[in-house]
Amino acid sequence: MTANKQRGAAAQAQPMSPPPEVFERHLELRRKVTIVLLSLFSPVLLTISFPGWPLECTFLAYVALVPWGLALAGGIHGRWAVMWGWLAGLMFWAINLYWLWWITLAGYAAAVIYLSVYWLVAALILRAALRRFWPMWICLPVLWVALEYARGWVIGGFPWFFLAHSQYDQTRLIQLADVTGQYGVSFFVAMVNGMVMDLLSLPLFARVRHSRARIARRGLFGVVVVLLAAGAMLVYGTYRLGQTKDKEHSDVLRRGPVIGIVQQAFPISLYHEGATQEKTFQEHFRASRRFVSKGCDLVIWPESMLPQGVNSEFVNLLADGPQRTKLQGYVSKMGQLARELNSAILAGGTTGQLDLLARRDRDRLLLRNSALWFDRKGKITAQYSKRHLVPFSEYVPFKKAWPRLHESLRKLVPQIMPQLEPGSSWTRFELDGKGQSWALASPICFEGTFARVCRQMMMQDGQKVVDILANLSNDGWFVRRWNNRHYSSTEHTQHLVQYCFRAIECRVPVVRAVNTGISASIDSDGRIIERVNYHGQTMIAGSLLLSGEGSRRTAGMGYQLAPQVLVDSRVSVYSIVGDVFASAVAISAVVMTALLAWRRRRSRQEGTTE
Repeated sequence: MTANKQRGAAAQAQPMSPPPEVFERHLELRRKVTIVLLSLFSPVLLTISFPGWPLECTFLAYVALVPWGLALAGGIHGRWAVMWGWLAGLMFWAINLYWLWWITLAGYAAAVIYLSVYWLVAALILRAALRRFWPMWICLPVLWVALEYARGWVIGGFPWFFLAHSQYDQTRLIQLADVTGQYGVSFFVAMVNGMVMDLLSLPLFARVRHSRARIARRGLFGVVVVLLAAGAMLVYGTYRLGQTKDKEHSDVLRRGPVIGIVQQAFPISLYHEGATQEKTFQEHFRASRRFVSKGCDLVIWPESMLPQGVNSEFVNLLADGPQRTKLQGYVSKMGQLARELNSAILAGGTTGQLDLLARRDRDRLLLRNSALWFDRKGKITAQYSKRHLVPFSEYVPFKKAWPRLHESLRKLVPQIMPQLEPGSSWTRFELDGKGQSWALASPICFEGTFARVCRQMMMQDGQKVVDILANLSNDGWFVRRWNNRHYSSTEHTQHLVQYCFRAIECRVPVVRAVNTGISASIDSDGRIIERVNYHGQTMIAGSLLLSGEGSRRTAGMGYQLAPQVLVDSRVSVYSIVGDVFASAVAISAVVMTALLAWRRRRSRQEGTTE
């Protein structure tokens, strides 16, 4: 045997030894500018994955966090990577909350800084997990959803820009929300991001005996779990949608009421004089008369369109005089309108009540943001007052617990914004029509973005007692004035899509009446059935008739005939158990963070570095 053949045989007898780099971390970012660019790329991708922007690209949400995560994983300069991880969050909120700055610049800056802290917390914890090769397909969704959940509670809560909201139009996929709430959808989106991060940052191969290599199971396991989760969500979504596919013969749907929605366009500004209460009322009154002889069971006006103080408690407080006579005239006109329409009317307005226990005279009059119910005979028979108020807008905290601090904080809120009192109970409105009856609950504006609030409205003693959610909103603040014209903002669409999830979570149809925003009808599967037409980027005004008659057509300022409101008899798991899923995820995140802290402390004690 020749020497060459001997060397060849010896080489074949020995196992092939792969190069050592395939077993090592294959992501190392030494240049600081690379970390900066990766970190700032994520807020751009995430922004255009949300609704409202011209480039709305839903699918980008599944990779939007990847560049940010890779910067944290591969940056050899730890503090630099974490700092830009936080600044990426600052950039995201600065871009997406732009519609706040013309309302209150100080409030805009405070909100951006506060909300960016959640990104900072995420960056610190994920950096530690990434440096220990913990799988991101589970760490990222656990931490991100826990922070979303916390953000929905702290300082009254701000449940905006959850990852789930980017998927509002993926109807089949988001049916999971009736079990886990919107947090389950956010969890899945974050899971996909984490899986991609693992594939790009974890070692591709692992060692086996005789120095051989095999594909690392950690990355492969994440891919398998994500695919199984996606399949399970789609199967469940198909099953749920199949229950309502045949609307004519469905076992879970029944005919609902015919609802007329009135929408006008009255912007609100701290710096420009707006329309008077008289003009606002007259325009809504005139638009409502379009529904005469249309067979409406209910007509809805948006939030705060009634003149302040039309409730009987306030009117009775006034002495005889011009103000009392004027308010009685408004009440009389609403009664006349209800009788002409032969329909109930649900309208928003600020109500007043006297507090005899108040210590100071200026606190004796309690103002509330309310929805008033006028029956077919024109009488005010019920009233719901908003319970979940907007902090540092509708109210400043610590009024009773810490008066001095309250007074200091009140100076930060424009004086034109009246301070309101929350309602004390949930009110459900009973609607009768065509031999049937339906129960409605009315979350007012920002209140409807809280799943837990809507759940409380519709459940009583473990039973579903509400058929329809009727959201009254006023998005007149979020309209930009430019060259003596008014333009809508992305807030309008972002507010609308929240109710796709409320519909699924509660399994109820949702109707919205919104000043300057987007009035719409959403079915109990979370599909936007009809909305007031969007005329470019300008403000919109018009009215919807939600009925089962005729085909869709448009006339005048957006007057439309839209599909029938169908009532759903299904009771969702979420409506029974609430945020159990989100709470469990939050607990897991706390345990994960504690374990990371313990590991870090132990490493320092042993004198090792990671």
